[in-house]
Amino acid sequence: MVPYQNALVITGGASGIGAASVQAALSRNWLVACCDVQPLDKVPAPLLTDPTLYVLADVRSPEAMAHFAQRAIQFFGDRNRGVVPKMGVVACAGISRRGDPEQVKLMKDINEGGTSNLLRAFAKALEKQGLFVGLSSIVAAEGIAVKGDEEYRLTKIEAGRIATEEAAHLKVRGFAVAPGAIDTPMTRHEAIFAMLLLGAAQVFGKPDHAHHSEITQLAGVPKGSTPADIFRGLLGPTLTGAEEFSRVQESMTRDPSLATIGKAYMLYTNLRGANGQIRPRPELIARSAEVLTALDVVIGPEVVAGLMIDQLATGLVPEGGLLRAYSRNGEDRIRELLGSFGR
Repeated sequence: MVPYQNALVITGGASGIGAASVQAALSRNWLVACCDVQPLDKVPAPLLTDPTLYVLADVRSPEAMAHFAQRAIQFFGDRNRGVVPKMGVVACAGISRRGDPEQVKLMKDINEGGTSNLLRAFAKALEKQGLFVGLSSIVAAEGIAVKGDEEYRLTKIEAGRIATEEAAHLKVRGFAVAPGAIDTPMTRHEAIFAMLLLGAAQVFGKPDHAHHSEITQLAGVPKGSTPADIFRGLLGPTLTGAEEFSRVQESMTRDPSLATIGKAYMLYTNLRGANGQIRPRPELIARSAEVLTALDVVIGPEVVAGLMIDQLATGLVPEGGLLRAYSRNGEDRIRELLGSFGR
């Protein structure tokens, strides 16, 4: 009997969901082949174990993906007495960009082109056994239009199509994974967590909402408190007591429902650096991530990784060709908040 029954192939394996997936696969005694654009000395040491092959490769290059496939299959055979295990091949490399046309093109080349390049590199090997996976997104899976993220959403719709329709044309079984709001280094540099925290206070803060009791307890305020009081409690005195927060405080006082707070809050959230680049206030994002994780609105990459590896282990395509990875407990609270943005 061979020592390994399963193997994971994954792009973007040095960080985020990719790195968490490598760790999840290794914990289940899988062989792993991963690639990324990070030099070997920048890859976390726990990922570089004996059952792991790491290849420096750019998913935008079909030739690089073909070389990655060749090395991965050879590695699996060498480590498994000449037998290539059942493979799960995952296109996990992805970025989010907006505005700058060059950056948007880069996003498309990675999110869409990288998914297609990986599929074609492994298509022949996957004809006999295994599954292909493309990384979609909740905004693509649920048809939620979040202002400013339209181009990102389209790349994730296309990644899902490649993993299902294009894979089927190549006689490969495939599905898409749609993560919800994930706490990663990439999302820590975006304003989405700050907006989700405001949304949680607005939506869950309504007295008749099912999660009102939970959010008031988390905010440290009495049941029946206004969304504004809940929002202050969630943010905490360090943030709300700062001088820069004064305009937001004034808006909250005028409108305790928080319906008109958006402009003042966005001005507070986003900082312009010396280089002209706009970045969200890091202390606000850190606090938002903490609160939203407690509310099961934001999850860690390890949750997505565990759900995906468990699905791959079954050898089956999920219903509808889509695996939703939105929460730890299955309540999918993130859908309600993102849906409120789209209205």
